[in-house]
Amino acid sequence: MTDRPITYSAAMVLALLERRKTQTRRLATSPLRRCEPGDRLWVRENFRHWQGSASRKTAVYAADGLWWDHGSGWQGKPEGISWCSPVTPSIHMPRWASRLTLLVEAVRVEPLQAISAADALAEGINTIQFYPDEGFPLCDGYSHLKNDGKSILQPTPQGAYENLWRLLHTKEGQRWEDNPDVLVLTFRVEAGNIDSLAA
Repeated sequence: MTDRPITYSAAMVLALLERRKTQTRRLATSPLRRCEPGDRLWVRENFRHWQGSASRKTAVYAADGLWWDHGSGWQGKPEGISWCSPVTPSIHMPRWASRLTLLVEAVRVEPLQAISAADALAEGINTIQFYPDEGFPLCDGYSHLKNDGKSILQPTPQGAYENLWRLLHTKEGQRWEDNPDVLVLTFRVEAGNIDSLAA
């Protein structure tokens, strides 16, 4: 068993917290290509480090505003706090501040465009119900974002995942139309710091 870090955007962190995301695709050349079933991934996300607590180990998570003092275990969302410290990018999150652990259950490699509808939903794609126009019936659309009125809805989960991939991968050889091989990791989400979970 090996422990490795993995970074996620706020939208994907929320999908993990809601247990909608149980799969991730990374380029086959990713350092995660060495993952095997049984490995653990500790999630890195954007956060603020507040040093005013006794432990000096309080993280405030950008995705949902949760405060977690990793020294005492206290969690909450205080009201009326204004910040003067900037958000720390996910890549710089230390291991102690991670609040989500992914337990790898399966690993495979496949072409990017081989993603199925079920796998796209496992990637955290949202099913969004909407009325396209007055007088028309309720329809399902799909997006990697919440139904905030700004999401570009797609008719299939794969279309929504394609939109997400295009946002993140613009280099030649990595783009959707290049159809690169991707590493597919299927995992179980555990709420908690990796070092507080039984190995």
